[in-house]
Amino acid sequence: MRGRSRGTEVLRRFRHEQSGTTAIEYALIAGLIFLALTAALSVYGDAAGGLYSNLSNRFVSALH
Repeated sequence: MRGRSRGTEVLRRFRHEQSGTTAIEYALIAGLIFLALTAALSVYGDAAGGLYSNLSNRFVSALH
């Protein structure tokens, strides 16, 4: 290791290491999808609940 410190050598090897990157990428994508679904449910959850309640009431009324 002429002219290089141990820290720069470790950083160089870390930068070129490829094992596990695919798993990390998939985990990040899954996390982003989870966040998007959570945000969508929090925004549209009440509206969807009202819609299902309205449909349920109409079905019950139609059966009587």
